[in-house]
Amino acid sequence: MRDKKNFIKNELTNKPPQDSFLKVGDLVRWENCNSVIWEHRILGFNYTNEYNKKYNCFVHLNTDSYWMPHNHKELTKKRG
Repeated sequence: MRDKKNFIKNELTNKPPQDSFLKVGDLVRWENCNSVIWEHRILGFNYTNEYNKKYNCFVHLNTDSYWMPHNHKELTKKRG
């Protein structure tokens, strides 16, 4: 199991994708493949591994699987 604080400190950056309106701490909405809607806060961004480049997924959310990135184009920023 990964240590969340160390992961955020050592693996993530505050710099969002170039064409993104998102920032760390934003509350976003996303829908999984089973049409379940989730809302989570952004922990940070990561651009360093092949998975990120292959799937265009750079945004890490405050979920149980915080190490799994999401595609910023599939997230909707929420107010609040």
